[in-house]
Amino acid sequence: MGRKNKIIIRINGQEYPIVGYEKKEYLLKVGSFVDEKMEEISKKNTRLSTSMIAVLTSINIADQYFKLMDEYELIHKQSIDPLEELDETKELLEITSDELIEKGEKMLVIEEQLRNLLAFKEEHLNENIKIKQELKERELELLKAEEIINNLQNKLYENQMKLMEIENSPNES
Repeated sequence: MGRKNKIIIRINGQEYPIVGYEKKEYLLKVGSFVDEKMEEISKKNTRLSTSMIAVLTSINIADQYFKLMDEYELIHKQSIDPLEELDETKELLEITSDELIEKGEKMLVIEEQLRNLLAFKEEHLNENIKIKQELKERELELLKAEEIINNLQNKLYENQMKLMEIENSPNES
């Protein structure tokens, strides 16, 4: 704490010694405020005694004090509520962020599975194409074999016909 300051203040024509740790300027400001308030009341009510003026001034200052305190409480509450909401929002953001990270990790796993499935599909598509080509080649070979078989059957038929002709023809001997 600093040192005490002592000043003389004139309030409603009377001098009062005031002592406090606050600066002299502040103490003078307080004394001037009280003097002004007492002067306002004494001008409005010229028949009041000094003690009555002092009591009314005290009541008016107390009224101002309580109204300012109510206003302060309201402003304080208005500043605290958004801070509490901000804290709740920060907590929600953290939870959401954690969930997002977790979902991102799951998505990476799913992407890896998808890549594996696509590679598997590609491999089987290539294998399927290869098998279809082999099937076409076998079908061509089968067609060639059928053609050869048909040709051989035709030759066999022709040879059987010739043999029958030879057997049916009179022997020329």
